[in-house]
Amino acid sequence: MTELFKIFRLDEAEATKINASPDEPHKHDYEELIIGMNGQLEHFIDFINTTLDAPLVSFVTKGKVHRAIPKLKNDKCDMWVLRFKSEFIPETTFQLYASYHNHATLHLPDEESFKRLVTVCEIINGEMQQENPDMSVVRHLLSALFIMIESEKNKITPASNGMANTQNTTLLSLLKILEEN
Repeated sequence: MTELFKIFRLDEAEATKINASPDEPHKHDYEELIIGMNGQLEHFIDFINTTLDAPLVSFVTKGKVHRAIPKLKNDKCDMWVLRFKSEFIPETTFQLYASYHNHATLHLPDEESFKRLVTVCEIINGEMQQENPDMSVVRHLLSALFIMIESEKNKITPASNGMANTQNTTLLSLLKILEEN
């Protein structure tokens, strides 16, 4: 990927096309966030294959070997895919690696809170459709999107001990750096 940031919407036709072509586990030089409103996502990561129904959020860090296959469910598939270089939001990347190191895909309840994530994706997409998109606006919206996802994640599995969570985050971040180098 040559751009710093890219967003697109994956629909039934694209999901069918992806399913028809063999997709071996791979890695890439960018971060990838998938927000699934409809359908399923079959995700192979860390040698574990998981299939989740939408609504879902999936994040794959740069360099992580994985395979993500969107699938139709009830003849529907609708997902936002956001791809960005680590340097696009460097202040958040370290935390992202720690937060998603062991939990790449998250099923969320279909509530107003999830609809907010979709709305932010629509706003980001609208900005990117401008003749001269303001990348600082996109950067801030993307950071806000991750904060909202983290908030929803904490509602599902609240951290029991703040200090232990911070130490765990630090350790996982260190492991990620070691893995990359």
